[in-house]
Amino acid sequence: MEELRSKQSPEVLELVSKINTVRKIDNVKHLDLACDLFDLSQECGNEDLKNFASCTLGDACCQNGEYSQALYYLSSGVQGLAKTDEYQLTCLCYNELGIIFRGESHYITSEEYFINCIELARANRLYAEEAMACSNFASLCYEMDATLQSLEYHYRAIECCNFIDDEELKYNLMVGDYAFIIKLYLELGKGKSAGEAFVEMEKIIEKKPELNDVFDVLLARYFYYKYRKDEINAQVMKQRCLETFYACEEYILFFDETKELIECMIESKDFKELERMYSRIESQCKDQEIINLRLHVENYRIQTYSAMGDTEKLMSSLKTYHRLSEKKTEDNKRSFLATLRLRSELAQQRTKNLFLLAAAETDSLTGIANRLKMNAVIDELFEMAKDEGKSLAVEMMDVDFFKQVNDTYGHSKGDELLAALGRSLREMKDDKIFVARYGGDEFVIYYYDMTDEEILEKARYINDSIDRISREIGVKDLSVSQGIVNHVPRPMNRAWDYLNAADLTLYFVKNHGKANARLVHRATELESLAWDKVF
Repeated sequence: MEELRSKQSPEVLELVSKINTVRKIDNVKHLDLACDLFDLSQECGNEDLKNFASCTLGDACCQNGEYSQALYYLSSGVQGLAKTDEYQLTCLCYNELGIIFRGESHYITSEEYFINCIELARANRLYAEEAMACSNFASLCYEMDATLQSLEYHYRAIECCNFIDDEELKYNLMVGDYAFIIKLYLELGKGKSAGEAFVEMEKIIEKKPELNDVFDVLLARYFYYKYRKDEINAQVMKQRCLETFYACEEYILFFDETKELIECMIESKDFKELERMYSRIESQCKDQEIINLRLHVENYRIQTYSAMGDTEKLMSSLKTYHRLSEKKTEDNKRSFLATLRLRSELAQQRTKNLFLLAAAETDSLTGIANRLKMNAVIDELFEMAKDEGKSLAVEMMDVDFFKQVNDTYGHSKGDELLAALGRSLREMKDDKIFVARYGGDEFVIYYYDMTDEEILEKARYINDSIDRISREIGVKDLSVSQGIVNHVPRPMNRAWDYLNAADLTLYFVKNHGKANARLVHRATELESLAWDKVF
């Protein structure tokens, strides 16, 4: 069988390197290379590579404005990717999914993805990713009229920026946050705070003059000068905002700024300029999947034509708004069905994986966990008991004279006995009990946070079960020996100390008549304390 490709395969590394080189430089080439990586992963790739390639393709679709396709590929890969150490790409996917769902007015889902990105980035000290997610979430909060929360997250973004080494990225992000903070403070009527934010923004621009003509900076200046009643500078900034608006080719990236500028023009009743702006957006967006922005624009058109008293244009805009609303509804349905189908596919794959995992970790004869699974579980239970101060008990058990059963009745009868014993042990259903086959006729049972008497009650159940099995399979005088140790983990204890102590206790029982059980709290009790037999 051909070896599975992984993220470290030479051809994969080469493709990823090429993708990183052209990302945000040549979108068409980026998409072509991402498709090549996706095809390569589907041919003969492991699950990690498939998830990685799916998210990489989703990112490429997003950069090309193909948001429906981006949603599909990002959603299909991000859950699996999140379980790997690809933290940076996972954050990128969470952020892009948040932006896409916000654009489709799925605000709660958008919020979840932004928060996921913030938490993952913070846990792994990815300051740039956290800053971008905080800024995006702050914009979402603003759209939802949560102004104070919007302020909080913009300041969190600035805090993250202070830890970014890349100065160009750092100041690009910071200036955008300060620009938004200025507008928020002005809306809250806090002119002094807005002024302080304005000073901080201008300090950054002094260091990075290339940021002087950024759309959100110009808009923040316009609002600030207008608030200060500095009409000359306000008009200058308004004109520069318009120039930047008409030069813009990606209105989805300036969603908030575009809306705010239009609202300013409506307020000033500059209807002629508004007509030009609407035409520009329509020409740029007609082939792009940004229905939400176009709906906003059409709503502004309705407001404009109502104020102008232009009935003919008003009716035309109402019809367009209705048509776009229907298209959005259909798009949302398609998106919902695609996501629903994807969830179903993922659920089927997870179920398949669980069966494969269960088969790999389950003893085929007895139907209980095998030794591999047991090793993982005892470590987990030991840490839980130690952290929570709970008692943990380990029982080692085996069938007395099992070799004689095989020799007398044949190995098939021995297998029948072990299978029947496995069924009985599986019937001890309890969230606090874990059963595994250690090997041969030996079994291990873990009891978590149970008293001595509760555990001995289970030991009696096992003893009664072996009597019943003896009659069912026609083998006389079957019995088991059980050695149990129960205590809260002590300093310097290790998980395997329990198994060693339980093993010593089992052999004490084997050497003192078999067919019984003994429970101790430490191995030294085997010789120092009297044994009251359980059965």
